[in-house]
Amino acid sequence: MAQKNIAVETGVKIYKDKTYKKVITELPRGAVFKYASGGYCEFKTTKGYTNRANWTCPAVSGSYVIALAKVTQKLAEKIGGKGIIQITKGEIVRIDPSSLKNGYVNCAVFNDVWEWGFKIKIADVKRCETLAYNSIAKL
Repeated sequence: MAQKNIAVETGVKIYKDKTYKKVITELPRGAVFKYASGGYCEFKTTKGYTNRANWTCPAVSGSYVIALAKVTQKLAEKIGGKGIIQITKGEIVRIDPSSLKNGYVNCAVFNDVWEWGFKIKIADVKRCETLAYNSIAKL
């Protein structure tokens, strides 16, 4: 079963086969591609394999969806708390729209791994889970 994934960082390599030796291309940051079990992926005319853990994630996973930050700011773990992680405008984050409370939603930021437990204003993000395959998420 295929799922819609997004490249969170630049340099996600697509390989010719599962030996991961011959690189066909690299996905740009924000690329929305089709991912199937076993590492098989498709982006535009490129078909090959990638290590899914290499800076990609599902566009929708449980209640979390992919979004782009509209502003550069420090995020707090609780509303009104001191900022402890910096995000930049255009950075890909994961939000939980169902957690909306007082204009804020739960948020995860990618920093080699997904770091969870932050709050962000819903007005400060642009949801991207509805983007079509083969597109690039951007503001």
